[in-house]
Amino acid sequence: MHRTLSALVLAALLGCGGSNGGAAGNTSDPVAACKNLFTTLCNKLFQCNASGAGQLYGNASACASSLGAGCSSGNASCPSGTSYNAGNASTCINDYGNESCRDIMSGVTPASCNHVCQ
Repeated sequence: MHRTLSALVLAALLGCGGSNGGAAGNTSDPVAACKNLFTTLCNKLFQCNASGAGQLYGNASACASSLGAGCSSGNASCPSGTSYNAGNASTCINDYGNESCRDIMSGVTPASCNHVCQ
């Protein structure tokens, strides 16, 4: 489940097909945005289902570290012919932070995440 969630969220963030209180944090580059997205997502998972998320990750910090481990310049980059947009990444992360628990638990990707790479 860890790898599947990581791949889905990373793809969503980078627009490749698809709470920290809504503050996106550092989105200056794709790697920073990727890590901040997982921090936001893990906070939201623990808010929505602390027991289930706790069984998988222990705590929100461990969740963010585990999922964010895949955030590197090699796999957190935009597809050829597109450019990374930090403002759109911030919107995407904020939208994840504001998603309903139902959407988070169902794996719904905010529409704004389709515009991080343009």
